[in-house]
Amino acid sequence: MASPETPKPRPKRRRVTTEPPAGSDPTPQPEEPRTSGTENDERLKADKPPHWG
Repeated sequence: MASPETPKPRPKRRRVTTEPPAGSDPTPQPEEPRTSGTENDERLKADKPPHWG
């Protein structure tokens, strides 16, 4: 029989789960939707190494 101080065993998982930090919001606001997937394309295309021509 388990003593009252023994924590309840958790199910085995491959990843570590931790308790949320003190003072964190249990229901955070959703992130604003992203505008598009191509908003940074021109900058990335211009930012090529010199030897790429």
